[in-house]
Amino acid sequence: MVGPHWSKGWIIEDCEISHSKCSGISLGKYLQPNNDNKWSKWKYKDGTQTERDVICQASYEGWDKEHIGSHIVRRNRIHDCGQTGIVGHLGGVFSLIEENDIYNINIRQNLVGAEIGGIKMHAAIDVIYRHNHIHHCTRGLWLDWQAQGTRVTQNVFDHNSLPEHFEVDEENVGDVLQGLGEDMWVEVSHGPTLIDNNLFLSERSIRFAAQGIAMVHNLIAGSFTAVGVGTDNNSVNLPSNRFTPYHEQHGTKVMGFMTFQHGDNRFYNNVFVQQELRPEMQKLAELMHDKPDAWDTYNFKVGTQPFEEYPTFEEWNRQFDGYCGIYAPNSDHYYNHLPVWSAGNAYFNGAQSCSKDQNRFVDEKDQVVLELEKRADGLYLKTNLADFLPQDNDAKIATATLGMAFEPEERYENPDGTPIVFDADFFGNHRDGAKVTAGPLVKFQAEQRVF
Repeated sequence: MVGPHWSKGWIIEDCEISHSKCSGISLGKYLQPNNDNKWSKWKYKDGTQTERDVICQASYEGWDKEHIGSHIVRRNRIHDCGQTGIVGHLGGVFSLIEENDIYNINIRQNLVGAEIGGIKMHAAIDVIYRHNHIHHCTRGLWLDWQAQGTRVTQNVFDHNSLPEHFEVDEENVGDVLQGLGEDMWVEVSHGPTLIDNNLFLSERSIRFAAQGIAMVHNLIAGSFTAVGVGTDNNSVNLPSNRFTPYHEQHGTKVMGFMTFQHGDNRFYNNVFVQQELRPEMQKLAELMHDKPDAWDTYNFKVGTQPFEEYPTFEEWNRQFDGYCGIYAPNSDHYYNHLPVWSAGNAYFNGAQSCSKDQNRFVDEKDQVVLELEKRADGLYLKTNLADFLPQDNDAKIATATLGMAFEPEERYENPDGTPIVFDADFFGNHRDGAKVTAGPLVKFQAEQRVF
């Protein structure tokens, strides 16, 4: 319905955009006639290779910060669209997307498969998603390829995935899985992708088919899935690794391509709460138990436990003691999982921690309640977390704490290269002192408006 096309600096604000059969707002790329529907018209080159061609060609034909992107999309109501609320491919770089209410996207499922979500963007380089409410969508936010310098902060995600009261059994489970989404999917990106001070309240929070992700001060009431999978193509008998690009820091020039070792993730000062699954989702979890595939692990358990087998930095670093060049006896250390950092997280209602999480707090009793209530004046979070969450549990986090994403060698910082100190919560309230409380709020109240 609205599309800046291949341009710079549009402001799209205070609009109501609804009932597009496809997408509400498109921050897309220009027409490359040689690549237009190439996968359908010229069938010999795989779509992943075509995508690499598209990106490189664009970088030679004016795709840069001086000419493209830097849009502002804010305070819009975007709803009841068939495919996406906001979609983007290359053209949305360096943009700010904030204070939008995005809902009822793809709920009729007349379109299925890839490119579905409240927001779906390729190459969200230095894009900031802030203060949005994304809910009742097949999928909330899908960051695909090159989520480099991307920041997702102070958003509310809820009721994203399968609709209420669906039916599932062994006969129709394949069809049901077509609509199984999550709050966020980060796919085949090398990062750095920064996710901080958000509320993730759907049954599945993050699909981790990527690396170079930092999660700081979030409330996470859904599971992590696709840990270690989802980065190959659909080949059956032959390898099909997806080599995807990483870029110069805070720019579009391609610096290299690489596959995925998985890991290179950080989890600091998050609160994990296991929710009771609704009956139909519980049945789906039982049907898919121990049936991981190349795209999804079908995990419904909340917490960092899926990263249990990933090394700490110290363990990973020891692989490189001594000579490790091309003639070393074993070069596997170049292709093993990358390390994972985890500290200061709190786990409730049976949410499961990885054993290497430092200074964690675990309370397995089912005593924490989370509830959203929609009122005339806004959306309210009702919880008793304040009764059980320890105060001043771990150190304050900053860019210096997080280090840099492995492939692009870029830090988790602002788009202008300045460092971040995570001393402001979901509402902007200041975190005082050297030690802080886990979660997105300085102080949880019995009920408080969140959107």
